[in-house]
Amino acid sequence: MTAEVLQFRSIDLFRDWATIVAFHRDVFEISFGSDEEFSESNYRTILQDRLQRFPEGQRIVLAGGAVAGQVEIWTREYEGRNVGYASLFYLVPRWRGQGLGRELLQYAERYFCNEGLGEYHLRVSERNEHALRFYLKQGFVRLEAEERDDLVTWRMMKSVTPPC
Repeated sequence: MTAEVLQFRSIDLFRDWATIVAFHRDVFEISFGSDEEFSESNYRTILQDRLQRFPEGQRIVLAGGAVAGQVEIWTREYEGRNVGYASLFYLVPRWRGQGLGRELLQYAERYFCNEGLGEYHLRVSERNEHALRFYLKQGFVRLEAEERDDLVTWRMMKSVTPPC
């Protein structure tokens, strides 16, 4: 267990834009081998919508007062029911491997539980072996493989149970 206490603050698009774009570019590099398909304009449009609809789910993560990462969680429909969805759990390299990833998941699980959702999903690239192992260790199960351009991405699920 880490001694750091994480804080989660709202994303300010003006103040945080360069930081969160860098985070997303890093995720694309790790997951897909390149950030060529990342579109800043598309991401801005998507994030603006989520900030309005799911403000508590779009967060900058702070550790020791410094920006340590980002969380993007929200609700979506899957097979006719609403589920939680995590589109991003990100920690800067300095903060990885210190138990903080579990704290990001705990934040998400409290959020989804408070929303009355019994499960949440995420996708992880098969190339991102470290993340895949981490999610499996944290109790996620693989639901299905999605293939695109010779790249396998796993849809994974974890149950959320009260108390919140």
